[in-house]
Amino acid sequence: MKRTLLIVFLLIFGCTKEAPEKLPIPTGDEPQIPINFGGGIINTKAPIVSTSGIPTTQIDGIQVLRQDVHKNSSPNWSTVSSVSATASFFPYASDPASSVYNFVVTPKQYFNSSKNNYSHFTAYYPGVNENAVATTIASGVATFTITGQEDIISAPSVNAGGTDAHSLPVSFVFSHKLSQVQIYVKAANAGAITAWGNVTAVKATSATVLNLTISTQALAQHATPVVTDLSTGKPPQALTTDFVSFGSILVYPGSLTIKVTTANVPEQTVTITPSITTVAGSSHRIDLTFTATAINFSATLTDWVTGTSGTGTVQ
Repeated sequence: MKRTLLIVFLLIFGCTKEAPEKLPIPTGDEPQIPINFGGGIINTKAPIVSTSGIPTTQIDGIQVLRQDVHKNSSPNWSTVSSVSATASFFPYASDPASSVYNFVVTPKQYFNSSKNNYSHFTAYYPGVNENAVATTIASGVATFTITGQEDIISAPSVNAGGTDAHSLPVSFVFSHKLSQVQIYVKAANAGAITAWGNVTAVKATSATVLNLTISTQALAQHATPVVTDLSTGKPPQALTTDFVSFGSILVYPGSLTIKVTTANVPEQTVTITPSITTVAGSSHRIDLTFTATAINFSATLTDWVTGTSGTGTVQ
C-alpha cells in the first residue's frame, strides 16, 4: 500500500517545476460539470474502524481543500488557510454505474470550465472543534489539539483533471496519523484484587498539539511542544482474573510511557521492557497484570504488523 501511494504521489507532484497559480472557478453562462467523489479508502484501522477500506460508521465533518491550477502545474498547498468544503464518508461502497458515491462533498464541486485548468483536492479529519479537537489551518498547516480519544486521518492530494476527465470519480486514500494504545487489565489472583482495589486511571504520555503539513502529509509536534498525560477516560473498574478492556488512547507516535492508578495505590509510571515505540496507523495492545506485590506488563503490536512484545514490573 505504501508503495502504491508513493507512485500516485509522484505522478501528481513530480511532473513539473512550474509555479502553480490559484485560479477561480468560472461563473459564466457555460454549463458546469459536477465532480464526483467516491472510493475513499482508509488503509489502516484504529478507532475509526474500516472494513475493506470502508468505514463501519458514517464520518461527518471531513475537511476538503481545493486548488485549481494550470494542467502543467502542481498545487501549492502552503498558500491555503481555509477549507473549500466539508464531506461525509458513508459505510458503503461507491457504485458509479448508479451514480451512487460513498463520499459526499458539500457544497457540490464543479470542474473548471477551462480545459487547461485542473482541479486538485486533499482532505483531512477532524475539522474545527470536531469531537472536542481544537483545529485550525493556516499557510497549509492544520493544527490539532488532541485529547486522546480522537482519530486524525488525512488523504494526499488527488488530481481530478479537467472537463475531459469528468467521468472519473475523485478517490481519496486516507491513512491514520496517530497510534492507538489498547489497555487490558487483570489480577493474577484474588489477593491482588484486594491489594490494588479498582483500577481508576490508565494514562499514556503524548504530545498533544500537532501540526499536519498538507503538502507532505507529515504530522509533527508543534514548534512549542505540549506534552500531556492522556487518559482512557474509563470510569473505575474492578479487577478480575481475566483480561478485560480498560479502553484505548490515541497518541502521537513515538516512545510509550504508561501510568497506572488504582483505588489503593497512587499513580505509578510503568517502564515496559523492551521499550515500545508506537507507530502511526498501528494498534498496540498493552496487557497489565496486577499481582499482590507488583504489576506485570506485556505489550504486543497487533492488527497491522507483527509487533514487539515486552514485559515490565512496577514495584
